[in-house]
Amino acid sequence: EFYYIVTDKCTECHGFHEEPQCAAVCPVDCCVPDPDNVEDDDTLAAKKAWLHAEL
Repeated sequence: EFYYIVTDKCTECHGFHEEPQCAAVCPVDCCVPDPDNVEDDDTLAAKKAWLHAEL
């Protein structure tokens, strides 16, 4: 099986958990940061607000 993280929808669990839950539950440590797609806290918070219609 393959699992994919959709970058446009990933908030790294910002505002929900202390750490990204994909990494916390991954049994083989394959959830690693993408150096080509680094987002700051403000960007992640804005994405969370948009995804959850908090605006």
